[in-house]
Amino acid sequence: MPMIDNPPAHVQATGQSVQVNGIPLSADYRVHVNGVSAPVYIMPTRYDVPYQKGSPMPVYGGQPWRQPMYFACADLPEPVPVSVDLAFLSADEIRSVTIHPLSRGIALQREGTRVSFTVDQPGTVTLVVNGDHRTRPLHLFFSPPVEAPPPDAIVFGPGFHDLSYEKPITLTNNQTLYLAPGAWVEGVIRITGARNIRIMGRGVLAQRRPGSADYAGGASAPAGIVLSDCQDVSISGIVETRGIGGWCSMLSNCDRVRLQDYHVLASVVWSADGFNPCNSRDITLERSFIRSGDDSIAIKGNTGGDVLKLPHIPPSSQPAVENILIRNCVFWSDHNEVIAIGCETRARHIRNIRISDCDVLFHYAHEGLGVFGIVPLHGTEISGIVYEKIRIEHCEEQLFCFRFLDNIWGIPGDQSFAGGISNVTIRDVTVLHQKGGPRSEFTGYAPNKRIEHVSIEGLRYGDKPVTDAAGMGLRMNAHVADVRYK
Repeated sequence: MPMIDNPPAHVQATGQSVQVNGIPLSADYRVHVNGVSAPVYIMPTRYDVPYQKGSPMPVYGGQPWRQPMYFACADLPEPVPVSVDLAFLSADEIRSVTIHPLSRGIALQREGTRVSFTVDQPGTVTLVVNGDHRTRPLHLFFSPPVEAPPPDAIVFGPGFHDLSYEKPITLTNNQTLYLAPGAWVEGVIRITGARNIRIMGRGVLAQRRPGSADYAGGASAPAGIVLSDCQDVSISGIVETRGIGGWCSMLSNCDRVRLQDYHVLASVVWSADGFNPCNSRDITLERSFIRSGDDSIAIKGNTGGDVLKLPHIPPSSQPAVENILIRNCVFWSDHNEVIAIGCETRARHIRNIRISDCDVLFHYAHEGLGVFGIVPLHGTEISGIVYEKIRIEHCEEQLFCFRFLDNIWGIPGDQSFAGGISNVTIRDVTVLHQKGGPRSEFTGYAPNKRIEHVSIEGLRYGDKPVTDAAGMGLRMNAHVADVRYK
């Protein structure tokens, strides 16, 4: 597999990037997969501009966070040995190294500053040093061997490609975009009204330069990938990174989109959502990793114009959201919900959302929001939501937050339209650690806008089963009905 050059061996581990032909690399970790060196990229985690005057800076362990994160990519044709040198610490400074998700059960050996282990299946492996999620975690992306692009594909080869936001990559019907292993493309992708589209490869799509101010006046840039009114789309294998606020990828009124081995690193607050399917249908996200400085995934209804200027468009007039499957994925949210339904919910209805067989490594939310949230700003029917076979390793706020909103963070809503939340299933969910103990929230809006028919089965804190509301620290109001524990 073609590779870009690593930093020279004499480069010191500093927590700073070494720009090799414009590509941010690091010497803090040195990674070898099956004996072959893999370049280690470095990206920021930072909080640049407060959401509003007086808003507190996020802290962890009493200190504002501005730590880097690292990632490397490798193909996995068969089980492979992996070794990682932690060059930024001495052996005496390393108290522990853990491999996540813990559910993979990967055994690790350590000798001095080097750790070694074997990876036997595709997916994401994250190393956390000394139990500190914030300080320099390493994310390793293992994917099946990369396919060759078709002869007529648009190809970006290994190396640095500097595109402007004003000149996005565009595709039309039946086209393929290929980001080769070792490619680093600074730019954005825009596809409108196209069918049979494929975005593939092992390269990196990045947005690091400011492009505009966001709705709160913070530094931002255009979303990385925007698909509008598209059908039959595949996105596989690529890495998307952001060092600036703004969404990573968005679907608007799309049908039949599949994302596999899609990796997102965008730990910048605010509005750095990982993946936002909006008013879209038949969407599958699988074997992917998303780390975000805002919602990892936000399932929204936000067509019909600027929600700030046109908040009262009837949801019934907008395309539906339905049949979304999220499975076998790994998530990490540094500053909002992991998977949110909302906050914008201007859709005819939102139905049949399933989150299955996923791991949450770390979660910290603002204003008490949850790992999983249903937070409608606009009245509509939300039903058929399933959370099953999910492992949450570290949670700092609520687990489930189902709450109607009239406004949030300056975004106005409209609850004058009918709606409600119903037929929600929570099955086989395990929480290893929740700071401050178990807590969740179901808050209905009114007698005619309720949360109802919620089934909770196999929810556990460690090995302790939850059999009632007290066991999960659940707060409910009078507009919640028929919450059942099995």
